[in-house]
Amino acid sequence: MIQNNGVWTIRERRGERLFRVVLAGDICPQATGETVRREEILRPLLPFLREADLRIVQWETPIAEREAPIPKSGPNLNCRPEMIDIIRAAGFQVALLANNHIGDHGPEAVLRTIELLRNSGIQTVGAGENLDAVERPLEIRAGGKTIRILNFCEHEFGTAEEDFPGSAPIRPFRNCEAIRKAAACADFVLVALHGGHEFNPFPSPRLQELCRVFADAGADLVFNCHTHCPEGAEVHNGTPILYSPGNFYFPKHGQTSRLWNCGFLIAANFDTDGVYELEFEPYSIREESVTPLEEGKRKEFFRYLEELSEPLADPHRMQKLFEAWSSRYGKNYFEGGVSALPENWKQTGDPDVVSRYLGFRNIFTCESHNDMVRCYLKLVEEHRLPEAGELLPRIESLQNPEWVRE
Repeated sequence: MIQNNGVWTIRERRGERLFRVVLAGDICPQATGETVRREEILRPLLPFLREADLRIVQWETPIAEREAPIPKSGPNLNCRPEMIDIIRAAGFQVALLANNHIGDHGPEAVLRTIELLRNSGIQTVGAGENLDAVERPLEIRAGGKTIRILNFCEHEFGTAEEDFPGSAPIRPFRNCEAIRKAAACADFVLVALHGGHEFNPFPSPRLQELCRVFADAGADLVFNCHTHCPEGAEVHNGTPILYSPGNFYFPKHGQTSRLWNCGFLIAANFDTDGVYELEFEPYSIREESVTPLEEGKRKEFFRYLEELSEPLADPHRMQKLFEAWSSRYGKNYFEGGVSALPENWKQTGDPDVVSRYLGFRNIFTCESHNDMVRCYLKLVEEHRLPEAGELLPRIESLQNPEWVRE
C-alpha cells in the first residue's frame, strides 16, 4: 500500500492534478517557552507544506487572554495569542476547532479564539456562537474548484448548544445530512473529526463505522484526530479515511508516551474525481522544532503504518483488538469513575462533589468512553476478560515501536 517514499497510489490519476491538500494533526502550544522562536518551529517541514494549495490543521486549544477554566474532567488547555504565529508562518489557511478543549475557558474564549485566528488570516470551522453556526461548512476554493469542509467532535466538554458557543458535536443523522447538502453544492467535501481513544493504535469499531458512513454520505476524504498517536488509513468505496496522524506540535513536559512526540503530515492529491494519491511525511517533535524523520526511520515508520492499517479490512479482528483494549482501559475508566464518586454524591450543590462527578458523567456522554466501558462490562458479563486480554501484548508493542526508541 504505502511505498518506501511515503506515497500511496489509490488509483490512476485522471487528467491533471487539480490541487493538493495537506492535513496536520493536533497542535497545542501551551507549554512552548517564551524564548522559543515561533516562526522557526515548523520551518523544517516547509518544503512539504509549500507544495500544497490548501493547508489545514487541528487547533486544539482556546486562546483565553483572561483564564476562566470551566468545570470538567481532564486538563483545561490554553495558549498565548502570539502562538498563532507558529501556523501562520507555515502558511496554514484553515484551523479545525471542533475538539474537546476549545471550550476549556468558556464561551467568550471560544469566540475570541475564532476572532484571533481570523484576524491572522486563518479561516476556522467546527466552532462558533451556537449549534446552527458550528454545523455550517467552511467553503474554500483551490485549483479552481469549490471545497466544503465540515468538522465535528465527540461529546465531552464545551460542545455548542442552541444558544451557547462551543464546538460542533458528532450527531450522525444531522452530520450525514450536512455532508449530503455540502456534496450537492460543492465539487469536493472534506470531513474532519475529533474522537477516539488516546494512545490506542486502532480506531474502535464504532468510530470506523462512523467514518465509513460519512464517506458514503458524500465525503471525498475523512480525517480524524485526537488520539495523540498515529493510527492507520484505509480506502472505503473510493474514499480515503485517515484515522489519526498523531500530534502535530504538542509539547508537554513529563509526557511518558514515546508516540506523543511523533506524527505525520498527509498530502492528498486531487483530480476531477477526488483523491487519487496520498503522501505521508513523518516527523519528530521537540519544543523548538518539528523535524522530518531521517531516511532509515522513515522506512521503519512506513512499515509501522502498514501494520496499523492492515487490520482495518477485517471487522472480526478489529472487534477483538477493541475488546483487548477495553479489557484494560475500559476497566480502568469505569473503576476510576465509580471510585471518584464521594459518599455524599447527591449533594450536587457542593463544588467538590460536582467536580468529582464530572469524570463519571463523561463515561455516559463521550462516545468513545462509553464504547469501551460498555465493552468492558459486556466482557465481564460473558466471563471473557482473560480471553479478551490475550491481544494486549500486541497493542503494547505498537505503543512502543522500534522506530521511536532511542
